[in-house]
Amino acid sequence: MRRARQLIRAFLLPAAVFALVGLTDAGPSYAGDKDADGLVAVAEAMNEFVEGKYDKALSRLDTALKACKGKACEPSVRAEIQMAIGVVQGAGKKKLDAAKKAFESALKEDANVKLDKQWATKELEKTFTEARQVLGPARPPPTKQQMASVTAAQGALAQKDWSGCMQTLIAEMATSSEFAAGKLMLAKCQDAGGLLLEAAADAQIAAKFAEEENNAAVGEEAKALLEKLQIDTPTITLQIPSSWSEVEIKIDGVVVPADKVKQPIPHNPGKATIEAKGKRGKFPTQYKSTEAFDRGEQITVNVDQGNAGGNNSAVFQCMQAARTPADMQRCIDTGGKGRGFTLKAGVETMFYTDTLSTTVVSPAAYISGENPTAGWQVGGSFIVDVVSTASPDIVATASRRWNERRFAGSLSGDFKVGPAKIGLNGAVSVEPDYLARSVGVAVSTDLKSKMVTPTLAYNVGFDVLSRAGTPFEVFREDILRHTIDAGVSLVIDPSTIVVVGGTAELVFGDTSKPYRHIPMFTQATADRVPLGATRQVVSQNRLPFAPLEQLPTERSRFALVGRAAKRFEKTTIRGDERVYVDTWGQMASTTDARFFFDVNDDLRLGSHLRFNIQSSVDFWKRAYVATQSATGWNVPEFRSSDRELGALMGFTLGANARYALARVLSAQLQVEGLYNQYFDHIYVFNRFGLFTAVTLELEVD
Repeated sequence: MRRARQLIRAFLLPAAVFALVGLTDAGPSYAGDKDADGLVAVAEAMNEFVEGKYDKALSRLDTALKACKGKACEPSVRAEIQMAIGVVQGAGKKKLDAAKKAFESALKEDANVKLDKQWATKELEKTFTEARQVLGPARPPPTKQQMASVTAAQGALAQKDWSGCMQTLIAEMATSSEFAAGKLMLAKCQDAGGLLLEAAADAQIAAKFAEEENNAAVGEEAKALLEKLQIDTPTITLQIPSSWSEVEIKIDGVVVPADKVKQPIPHNPGKATIEAKGKRGKFPTQYKSTEAFDRGEQITVNVDQGNAGGNNSAVFQCMQAARTPADMQRCIDTGGKGRGFTLKAGVETMFYTDTLSTTVVSPAAYISGENPTAGWQVGGSFIVDVVSTASPDIVATASRRWNERRFAGSLSGDFKVGPAKIGLNGAVSVEPDYLARSVGVAVSTDLKSKMVTPTLAYNVGFDVLSRAGTPFEVFREDILRHTIDAGVSLVIDPSTIVVVGGTAELVFGDTSKPYRHIPMFTQATADRVPLGATRQVVSQNRLPFAPLEQLPTERSRFALVGRAAKRFEKTTIRGDERVYVDTWGQMASTTDARFFFDVNDDLRLGSHLRFNIQSSVDFWKRAYVATQSATGWNVPEFRSSDRELGALMGFTLGANARYALARVLSAQLQVEGLYNQYFDHIYVFNRFGLFTAVTLELEVD
């Protein structure tokens, strides 16, 4: 009880002081000499009421009421004392008749006095309502003319003329006075016209007026409308990155108070223009977007993700390619779309060499153009691979050192159709013994205020395997590939993006190399073939014949992929994971990590670490065994010496640097070292490799 008394004192005594201040500031009338004493008496009496000292509380209130006679107290103070007497009588002593009498006296002093909800019980609420009905309404009931305006407004609304409905009521209440039924009908008109915020304000007034008019029916209807409007009113939740400072938010040109920015902001259905200004580190930053929403929608706007039409993957790609703080700012401001029309073109030369006597030189060129405003993008690339190899496994099972050229080109484009983005692509690759062609389509859309972007893509490939120098009419194997990719990118916070997805590829056709011969062994000699056996060891132990490679003619491949990227003020980190399995029994895992650091406005440095490990296919053997029968030698149905089908692991470690030579021109150097270890192969045990790439890129807005 002592604790309850302390709590009541803590809340009621300050309330009494504020009530007195309200009296002294209310207008030309002045507070009575005993107002403060009366309000303090109410607070003390309610303490005693909580402690169950009902008689003591009533005695204190009676004394205060006598001291407040005449001009000693304001009528509103006497009304509060009478209301306290009613609460003690009704809720404490259970004398509802005495409570009703006290409530009637309070209403005579102040017609607008209300029953405090913290003391209200169902019995007290009913008693107070009865007391109000005895004395009549505090607000006069509407006139016949006022109710006629409500009827006219209902007719206009029935004709879907919500504007005329509003004008009728506004004109009537401007010439007479406001009334509960009029305010309620006005709120209904506003609701029909999509003015939900205005409707809620007038519905609240209607509920208040209805109580003062003793109009329970209008009061209940007003409360029901308020509940409906609360559900129907859209809200905007803003996500402001923690790295922003000095933030100012405007919605439709009106500044949002700082204490309201982190709360859902109600808005009428339709469109809202959202503007944000602030600083990101030491750089000024701003955001502007127009968002559309309907009744009941609760949208979240991430001011760090760009304008309408941008998507998470675009932001991520833009962030990855940013060369300067200004570039990064443009990614944030435009959702990764850059400026208006952007033309990008580049040339690149890649070089690879390894300890297995393989060298590849690949010059390439690419060009692309995009117009985010119009919602389209097109691009193309062309590459030439010049390959020279004398790898032991190739020389031993196929041919001597050979040189080969591969030519490959691709075209792609995407465009917006309503809320969706549709992409088309095609590619062709030509080698002396292989022709690859593919076409594909991809569809993506932005959901949850561009925080979620699902993507679905399908590609079909039409490949032809042949022998170098042999016409297709003489020898060819047709290979059909179906590839389905599905994924979703998620904006976790203003600087973090996660992408998850999966790939399924179905391959039909014989992909066996037509000039790869597989050495055969007896069971006895096969056991003696060591890991990484040389050509000489293999020749000494193998049988005198070597059939061609033979692979299964169908293969289904499946992969799950995940990516997470985080952008800090000057750094970006990215991690990728891919797990793989196929119907040939091969399983694999690839982990990839990248780190980028902006040294200054012109220079960006990066590092790359990659690890992959895989098992062999089911039919893999280091040394294949042939068995002799009465009809000859029997060889395994499936056989291969392709080292990519055996068990292996690999590491890649690299670094790169990108430098802005000019505002529109940049250069990039990439150097990576590679190591592979083969666990169950002949001819090869491991491989060290070096990869380099030099890129010169032009980007013009």
